[in-house]
Amino acid sequence: MYNIGSSNPYIFVMKSTHGFNYQLKQMSVLGFEITTIRDLDESIDTLCSFFGEEDQDNSLAEEYCPYFGVLWEAGVGLSQFLSGMDLKGKRVLEIGCGLALPSFVVTQNGGDIIATDFHADVPLFLEHNQKQNGVIFKYRVMNWRNEIERTKNDLGLFDLVIGSDILYESQHPMQVAKALIAFLNPGGKIILADPGRAYIQKFITSMNELGYKEKFSTEKVAAHLTPKNKDREIFIFEFGNFSPA
Repeated sequence: MYNIGSSNPYIFVMKSTHGFNYQLKQMSVLGFEITTIRDLDESIDTLCSFFGEEDQDNSLAEEYCPYFGVLWEAGVGLSQFLSGMDLKGKRVLEIGCGLALPSFVVTQNGGDIIATDFHADVPLFLEHNQKQNGVIFKYRVMNWRNEIERTKNDLGLFDLVIGSDILYESQHPMQVAKALIAFLNPGGKIILADPGRAYIQKFITSMNELGYKEKFSTEKVAAHLTPKNKDREIFIFEFGNFSPA
C-alpha cells in the first residue's frame, strides 16, 4: 500500500482506491503523528490529470476530491478543545471525520468513538495513522447528510456528536440541525468547530428553535498546523439542553 518515494522518511506516496497516487507528508500534532496529503492543490491537479479534460467535474466532487486528506484548522481546534475533556464512558460519533484527529483525541481520553465519512480513501489514511500511533477506534462509511435513518438504526445513539467545518454548504440549517440531533441520546450534546462560515448563525438559530442552547468559546490554532501557515482562531459551539453561559 505504501511506497517510499524519497530518501526523506516523511515524504512518501499512497495509492488511491481510484488508481492515482497521493504525495504525502507527516505532521506532529497533540502528541500524534498524522500522515496527510502533501498539498491539496497538488492532489487536485493529479486528480484532474487522472480524470482528463472531459471529466473535470469529478475532480472537485466530494466523493473524489481529497479535501479529507488535509489537517484543517477546524479539526485541530476541535481536537484541542476535546483534549481537555474527560470522556470516559462516553459514546461519541464524529461526522465527516476526514483524517479524524478528534477521534484520536477522544479515544486517548477514554471515549468510545465511531468516526464516519464517505470518501473511499479515508480508510487508507485511518488504517495507517492508527497503526503508527497505536490508537484504534471504529470507522463506518456514512454520508450524514442523507443517510440518517439507515445509520441511526445501524449505529444507535450517542452521548456526544462532534464535527469540524461541516457548515460549508447552503443546506437548510434546520435540516442539518435535525440530522445531528437525530443521533443524540436524551441529554446528549453536540460540539462543532467552525472557522467562521456564513451559515453558522442560521444554524444556531435552528438549534435554539429545537430546544438546544449554545455555549461559545474559541481555540487558537498555531500557524504551523494550518494549510496556509497562519494563526487561525476557530469557533467552538457546544449545543445541549443547558442555559447559555
